[in-house]
Amino acid sequence: MIGYLRRLARTGTAYTASSVLAKLIALFTLPIYTKYVGPSGFGQVEIIATTVIVLSILFRLGAIEALLRFYFLDKYDPRQVVQTGFWGLALSTTVGVAICFALSGPLASLLLRDAPGADTLVQIAIVWFWFATFYELLMALFRVEEKAGAYALSSIMNVLITVPLSLWLVIGQDMGAKGLVLGNALGTTIVVTGLLVLHVASRRIPGPGLPLADPMLRFGLPTVPGEISLYALNWVDRILLINLPASRTAGLAAAGLYSIAYKLSQGVTIFVRAFQLAWPPLAYSIKSDAEAKVVYGRVLTYYLLITGGVVTALTLLAGPLVRLLTSQPSFYEAHRAVPYVATGVVFYGAYLVLVSAVARMGKTGSLFPVAFAGLVANVGLGLLLIPGHEIVGAGIALVGAYLVLLGLMYIRARQTLGLVIEWRRVAQIVAVAALVAVIGDNLLDPFGTAAVLERIFWWLLYPGLLLVTGFFSRAELAQIRDVRALLKRARDSKSLGDRPDLVQEVHGPE
Repeated sequence: MIGYLRRLARTGTAYTASSVLAKLIALFTLPIYTKYVGPSGFGQVEIIATTVIVLSILFRLGAIEALLRFYFLDKYDPRQVVQTGFWGLALSTTVGVAICFALSGPLASLLLRDAPGADTLVQIAIVWFWFATFYELLMALFRVEEKAGAYALSSIMNVLITVPLSLWLVIGQDMGAKGLVLGNALGTTIVVTGLLVLHVASRRIPGPGLPLADPMLRFGLPTVPGEISLYALNWVDRILLINLPASRTAGLAAAGLYSIAYKLSQGVTIFVRAFQLAWPPLAYSIKSDAEAKVVYGRVLTYYLLITGGVVTALTLLAGPLVRLLTSQPSFYEAHRAVPYVATGVVFYGAYLVLVSAVARMGKTGSLFPVAFAGLVANVGLGLLLIPGHEIVGAGIALVGAYLVLLGLMYIRARQTLGLVIEWRRVAQIVAVAALVAVIGDNLLDPFGTAAVLERIFWWLLYPGLLLVTGFFSRAELAQIRDVRALLKRARDSKSLGDRPDLVQEVHGPE
């Protein structure tokens, strides 16, 4: 078990490193962008960005999901898997671009309620979706080989190219929301071009051909309805926020505040994104189903332990953060949605663990009914809650939808793999996190330096209560003590080279 966690931590850390840079830059540039782009502009950018992902999921036909699974199956040649995934994606996404351009007018009306410049934004988004889809596939080639360093470097380059472009377009060219969308699209285009050259030069991408089209399509295609229904949870709430208010301006502004709430939730998004990238290769590399059903459940426990702490911290600090990171008072109300958005992001990561349990048994056809049920719950709750509560209503609807998803997918994972979940410890995490976050947020002062310090110290109740309520087993506490002792010995030593026993302990076999 420790070996799997180490692999997950190693690859996840590399993925997190690039995500941390991207999210930190996003947060540090937020005061700049909010000075030049108002809530309505952020609403336009948010709906365009989420639509790009929806289009990508729809038209890649499960190619990336199939590649991640088939690459680790002994009966298939990995080069044929890559060949089929790459050229199948090229065909499906090109057809998708043609279809979307033909429907660009209706898309502009649906997505942006015919706001000024909506047609241009939608056309940029269509081109962006083509390159963004290939970006995911080319980065997946690093993931299956667990080349986390190459993945991290490519992600960092993407950030370092995209951010200056966007700043120049928004500020230097005074393009507002259009500059943000165009900067992201151009940055992705440049990086994809470079990655294509790199992968072709290293012979990772074979010549044209679809040798495994039939089995990979049969695996990947059933995942599309489920995945698009799942991601639609993060898309339909924006659509409802834009279209339910009486005026277009109010709707776009609400979507803009909701996007700020997502940006303030970056602390948990970084971790979940890294987990999302590192988990599938590890999950599918476990050969024994009997071992997998236990490992998956234990990973879920540790995942919730960490993300529960992050969500608690974000809930306590959301108010001060939004005042620090935005330039206009019109953005301050965004903090009210942060606890719900952050919780929804955490539930998405938990859902990934349950999905992997079902997918490893080849039961991907069951993903759609579950995801569709979650989408229906989100729409129903959104229609009920958004008119009266706007961004808070959207956040509550998101959490409710994910609860439906998790409940139904757990039943399916139990039926297929026999997944073992540590329910007592999961309940402890949820109860302690909710208790610390809700009481602290309502009891402590909301703003000011003193309030921030109070809330940071209050957060320490989260690990403290878990410890005193017996969350950690004796074996886990012993491992924690062993790690602390090892670190102390390393600090006391002048160098590892002076301590052969320490070198063996660090680098020797498990």
